[in-house]
Amino acid sequence: MSFVARLAVLVLTSGLAACGSGGGSDNPAGAANPPTTYTYSMPTSQNDGWALGHLSDHGVDMAAIESMVRDFHTGAIPGIDSVAIARNNTLILHSNIRTELSDFDAWGGNTRLSRHIMHSTSKSVTSALIGIAIDQGYIAGTDVPFYDLFRYTSYDNWDDRKSTMTLEDALTMRFGYQWDEWSLSYGHPDNDLRMLTDNNIDQSWALLNLAVVDDPGSNFVYNTAGTIAIGQALENAVGVPMEEFAELHLFQPLQIDDAVWGYTPSGLPNGGSGLYLETRDMVKFGQLFIDDGMWQGQQIISAEWVERSVQPYSPLGWTYTSGYGYQWWIDRFTHRGASIEAYSTRGYGGQYIFCVPSLALVVAFTGQNYD
Repeated sequence: MSFVARLAVLVLTSGLAACGSGGGSDNPAGAANPPTTYTYSMPTSQNDGWALGHLSDHGVDMAAIESMVRDFHTGAIPGIDSVAIARNNTLILHSNIRTELSDFDAWGGNTRLSRHIMHSTSKSVTSALIGIAIDQGYIAGTDVPFYDLFRYTSYDNWDDRKSTMTLEDALTMRFGYQWDEWSLSYGHPDNDLRMLTDNNIDQSWALLNLAVVDDPGSNFVYNTAGTIAIGQALENAVGVPMEEFAELHLFQPLQIDDAVWGYTPSGLPNGGSGLYLETRDMVKFGQLFIDDGMWQGQQIISAEWVERSVQPYSPLGWTYTSGYGYQWWIDRFTHRGASIEAYSTRGYGGQYIFCVPSLALVVAFTGQNYD
């Protein structure tokens, strides 16, 4: 069973189990010396909009959760940096485990243990910003030609098929480009993503210059540089820096006050892999989606955009996912004979947000499982 599948089983077991009881103390956010034993207690208040609750009041098996988180703290399950769970729009678990910063923190100048690089979970946030821009009329819709959202006057490797590529093709990673960032590790110098980011200041322009080998809209090929370019398209459309738009229209309404970005060499926020968030803000983003774009009574993203975002435009039928939406993975699990619909964000090293609407459940993990 894959790592993703094992986490999914833990998530679903937590959501469907009977009530338990217990107490004790969680380790504080950012603690430098987490305990090697763990006993559950409710999350602490940080005045960030969350209602707080106890596992046993929300139908969660506390003994199972305590055992899982204890294994994170002791290293029996290695590489987990944090976990948070929200159920019934209530934060019921938040535990930070990591004790030291990594090289990835230097990318965005992050100095806080409780704030973590999102890697490809950043993509789902970038997609949400596109939805907000469409809701506000800055972009006409997902059927607009993708290349019309840029201001470059000429391209290398022009192919008339590029003129048919839509914003939806980009959001669903069906560009048609010659591209492969999965066959070789991200550290390999011949990895397509590594080659593009190492050798180009304007990474959006480099992406748009790639040769087309398939008709746009036909085949799913995972493409992080494509999401960087989507961020550039967003910035062009709204007329303000991407990070300002995100702060004003997403992070402030969600009561997220400490999101930071890593940047590309051209000064664009890296919407493909460069966002840093607190774990309890990750579950907040997931809660926004299972509540049809609302947070604390405010409609931040339209319900229509949320619904469209989590449809399987690219059916995959892989062992750990059934499809891909607007920068979201579409998950269909079978648990105890029941089919469970879910969707998730997935970032390199273990940055996950699992959303299970039928259980009113959101679970987030951060990690350092880069090997």
